[in-house]
Amino acid sequence: MSDPTTGRPWRVLLADDHPPTRAGVRYTLEAAGMVVCAEASDANGAIDAALRENPDVCLLDIHMPGSGINAARAITRDLPDTRVVMLTVSRDDEDLFEALRAGASGYLLKDMDPDRVPNALEGVLAGEAALPRTLLLRVMDEFRDRGKRAGEITGLVDHV
Repeated sequence: MSDPTTGRPWRVLLADDHPPTRAGVRYTLEAAGMVVCAEASDANGAIDAALRENPDVCLLDIHMPGSGINAARAITRDLPDTRVVMLTVSRDDEDLFEALRAGASGYLLKDMDPDRVPNALEGVLAGEAALPRTLLLRVMDEFRDRGKRAGEITGLVDHV
């Protein structure tokens, strides 16, 4: 898989504190024609590698040492053209929402079919969001709930 405008393979930074996970994801990405330009086992290593390598996309574990969410926040702030996608076991709403607030363009679950990861990253690089449908519904519910709460607050102000 490559950049359609330049023809060069997509460059991916992979950060996870579990070496077998990194090895498996690396294999899948490289088999799809992507280049893993750097690996890291913690947030600081991911940030340093991102600044050094300027990858197209960073694939970060949320619960690695130093917090993948902190790494996502720093990378999206310092490298606005680099996309960030979380790869995690966490189905926790707060992790999902914090990752999105930190600038992540995707949130993938580690139990997904590994062969779908390269396609998800390519979609993110094309401007799409990558979220499992079950988690997308949670985002929609959160958006609706916030809209209701904002309406209630506005309604109170209107009646004062």
